[in-house]
Amino acid sequence: MKKGTLVFNPNSGKGKAKERAQDFASVWKAEFGNDLTLRPTKSLADIRVAAVETIQDPDNVPIFMGGDGTLSESVQGLAEHSDFKPLDRPVGLLPGGTGNSFLRDFLITDYESARDSLISALRSNSVQNSDLAVIKYQALKMDREEQPGASVRRITFNIFGVGLIADITELAVQMRWMGAANYTVASLWKLLFHKPYGFEVTIDGKRTDVDCNMITIHNSQYTGGSMHIAPAVRVNDGQLFYLVPMFKSRPRLFKMFPTLFKGSHLGSEEILTGFVKNIGIRHPAPVWMNVDGELERGWNPDLSIQPGFWKIYLPKDRLLATH
Repeated sequence: MKKGTLVFNPNSGKGKAKERAQDFASVWKAEFGNDLTLRPTKSLADIRVAAVETIQDPDNVPIFMGGDGTLSESVQGLAEHSDFKPLDRPVGLLPGGTGNSFLRDFLITDYESARDSLISALRSNSVQNSDLAVIKYQALKMDREEQPGASVRRITFNIFGVGLIADITELAVQMRWMGAANYTVASLWKLLFHKPYGFEVTIDGKRTDVDCNMITIHNSQYTGGSMHIAPAVRVNDGQLFYLVPMFKSRPRLFKMFPTLFKGSHLGSEEILTGFVKNIGIRHPAPVWMNVDGELERGWNPDLSIQPGFWKIYLPKDRLLATH
């Protein structure tokens, strides 16, 4: 008999997460002979609390269901609990109904294959290591946002972005009432009025100034569900992949922006790409940051790769070719 707790966002996937949580609990009982504990969450902060609850019992299996943002908040809670030391407890991951990008690197594109892969891995105790990055930045001061405040540590296992990608996300969040069309409409609106950003970037100790549309940093290949933005990266290769498009005119940006999410942009002279272990970004003002699909705002983000930081219950054949 195995004990397990499933942490899930009941609002994820327009209610699909709740249905899938009940389905997984039924499969769990049929497979392992006892009841799975279901732990619905109430907020982003509560996701972190719930994640820590799952590891209080050393025999309990922590399982997290949701989109990339929910999964990221869960791992963030565990990382804070360990003071950002590598995690020794493997976790299970399930998509909650929204577009889950990270699991695509493990050849998982739907709930059923994720469920069956997780059960198979638990049965055979099969675990895969995965990297993530730790972001350090200064929070906004409550009374004076024009000055950096306290230091913050944040994990990202999928995508980090500043510039246009964060601006689009910030507007899309405000337009959630539009449903699935919100990201498309927000993208078109921001592209119409976009002006390049000036950033000071330090890549593995080498400083450079760039005028660019955005900077994205990747630990996995996909974003926004099936958008194949970083085909060269692997989740366990001990490095991050950066992407810096530098399109000067709006017509050129309109034409090329879709290629960024199809993996067909590599090799363009207008786009800086490469692998990195540490990258720092400076801007004269605080910036919006897209962290695994969620938004945070602050000053001077620095990212460092943390190889093999966490472990995931997955069969050994569920991973794209590794380096």
